[in-house]
Amino acid sequence: MLLVLVGSGLTTSVAYAIDAPQDPRGTEVAQSTVKWEWASVPGAAHYEISIDGNYEGITRDPQYFSRNLWQGDHSMQVRAIEANGTSSVSTNTVKITVNSQFNASSVSRSTVIGGTQQAASSNNNSVVPVSRNASSGFTAPGDGRGTEDGNGSIVWSWGSVEGASTYEVTVDGAYAGETSELLYTSSNLWVGEHSLTVKAVDANGLKSVQSETFKANVTTLGNGRSSSGVLLSDSTAPPPEQIVGDESASSVQSLIDPASYNYSETSQKSGYELVFSDEFNGTALNPYRWHSQLRWDGEFNGERYEYRVINGEDQFYVNVLSPDSAHTEKVVPVYNPFQFNGSTLSIRAAKNPLQTNTNKRTYGSLDEMSAQQTFLSGAISTHEKFSQKYGYFEARIKIPSHVGTFPAFWLFHENRAWEGTQRTEIDIMENLGHAPWYIYNSFHYFKNVTATYSGDANFIKPSPSGQVYTGKDYSEDYHVYAVDWTPGTVVWYIDGVETSRMVNNEANFEELYVMLNLAMGGNWTNFPANSGGLGRDSNNRYPNANDLVEFSNPALEIDYVRVYKKQ
Repeated sequence: MLLVLVGSGLTTSVAYAIDAPQDPRGTEVAQSTVKWEWASVPGAAHYEISIDGNYEGITRDPQYFSRNLWQGDHSMQVRAIEANGTSSVSTNTVKITVNSQFNASSVSRSTVIGGTQQAASSNNNSVVPVSRNASSGFTAPGDGRGTEDGNGSIVWSWGSVEGASTYEVTVDGAYAGETSELLYTSSNLWVGEHSLTVKAVDANGLKSVQSETFKANVTTLGNGRSSSGVLLSDSTAPPPEQIVGDESASSVQSLIDPASYNYSETSQKSGYELVFSDEFNGTALNPYRWHSQLRWDGEFNGERYEYRVINGEDQFYVNVLSPDSAHTEKVVPVYNPFQFNGSTLSIRAAKNPLQTNTNKRTYGSLDEMSAQQTFLSGAISTHEKFSQKYGYFEARIKIPSHVGTFPAFWLFHENRAWEGTQRTEIDIMENLGHAPWYIYNSFHYFKNVTATYSGDANFIKPSPSGQVYTGKDYSEDYHVYAVDWTPGTVVWYIDGVETSRMVNNEANFEELYVMLNLAMGGNWTNFPANSGGLGRDSNNRYPNANDLVEFSNPALEIDYVRVYKKQ
């Protein structure tokens, strides 16, 4: 945070209230693992770390472990953050080379870019690889417990483990960080039950097995916090918590996730070849494959970016990959709906701490639209990155069971009106959260579309009805939702079983791209019960006051997305 501008004329300098960390350095301490360290800064509440140019997370300790690194060069910057959110400048970039094999006698130490220290390592042919994520021979932490401190926080503690130098903490299924102490404080939590697991980590980075899950409840929130746990003060809210996963996965410049080849089913689809995939085993969205917005939300319009609300929905989509600097500065630091646990992506909705009014504008500036929507949520799409006519499209998904949620997995037209389109849409999976027993399949297109006319709408329900009911509660587990799209025919599947079918040559018109999103509320949610909606009257639309009290941060969980084409 900028505090003071000093100077006049052409010379201006910036004064910061807190010093930058000194003596940043890195040491390769185990195979594919670097321990980054720096001198502690007086007055620092925590430190913000960037690895390989990407924001990584925060830590209270003047050290951080990067794990599962690829062979080659890696870099780190760190800055100190005061309790009020004021930050120092970042340190110089520290660079280290990670070896393919490692032992204690072949330590690779860091170099400060622009400085005089050089990277140094010694090669040794007798190096023995260290097995990652294996039990190191010591026990998992026990006697875990959590105590609510009355401010939307839980203080977790556990028993010590002989041989452990640090402890790896996971809170609510997401990696929270490492600590050398026997306690960890989780802040900014929503009202409800929370969970903790812990692994002991030795000096070489080897981990114990995971502890059993310990649980505690938050019953009240502190002043200045929303019920989703987000800070409501003028200061910047804490960034997303650190997570476990393949840190290099988000930068792989390939439409096919290399991890897909680890799963035999990707090569066993007769007559098809894999052309696009994401296994979500990383720590962030891969911008080579995804946008984190719907195509029309955030388009540049004259001197500003335009934001839109469709279908009367109640969420504002947080675009963590936005080219709009105002969006990344104002909205992204408040809440990140994209959460990774090393094997899945969760798109989680939260109450919107930026909301100041209940206007119903359908489009407007960032400030206007972010201030009127009740929730923040997320969407991902392959617009301008991957599209295809025909093929097999599938995703393994767990839908939320929560009143007001409207998750979707769908295909949409790449072309704009002036490029020739029928605004084609194939809905592979849609659901309304109050009725998790029903999955909807549908097909939409428009005739006579021009640059000035949106076209004549056509909505096709596939046979037998487009409303799938098997007696299952689809929110209880993951299910694979798919379509097989061939010339003139679209067939829908759940877990490999055909649920719907449509024969219509209008499906042949154009290429489509992939989208997944978690909407909240909207017109369909409020339709009569015989149309799938809540059946409420017009004066009791979702979300009413009771809906907001009962809101509990629902998530659309995605294991993978894969697309195939005919061989």
